[in-house]
Amino acid sequence: MSVYDDLFEIGRSLDHIEKTGMYDVEKYSCSLKHLTSQLEYFYCHLVPNGTGQSSSTFYHLHYRPKVHELAYFNIGRGFPKELMDGHWCYILKDLGYKMLVVPCTSIKENSKPCHPHFEMDIDVLMDHKKTRSRIQLSDIRSIDIQRLDVRKKFCEVLTDRQTILAFIQSNLFDA
Repeated sequence: MSVYDDLFEIGRSLDHIEKTGMYDVEKYSCSLKHLTSQLEYFYCHLVPNGTGQSSSTFYHLHYRPKVHELAYFNIGRGFPKELMDGHWCYILKDLGYKMLVVPCTSIKENSKPCHPHFEMDIDVLMDHKKTRSRIQLSDIRSIDIQRLDVRKKFCEVLTDRQTILAFIQSNLFDA
């Protein structure tokens, strides 16, 4: 099969999904375009020209988020029940070219209460305003620093780091 045959099949699949009316195909196709542009940037601009040395090509930032801050990452696509696309993430550990993050969701008036085994509400300073965000321990992951959206400022987390670490410890590692 050629690349164009694959693209045609993707289009047919999207048409089929759209006809069911059960999934936001437009949002998904925008994510595919975004992923394509990320791959194009990596392979056409970061990897040394013609070397194919992608495993030793890294993305360097002038300003990095710190542990115990929130930063905005494009965490990609998964199943519809998983967090996807752009999300604020709590920086749990800086691993060099990757970070261990806990994605967050906003808390709205109609939000359900926290699930005590994998959600915790934290206080955050965002745009000089105190707000609350909900960490989603069920979506914890290691993510490449290249997924950081540098257009958004990092946010200070006001909730004590030890309180967050104790929650993570007790819900991930304690029996």
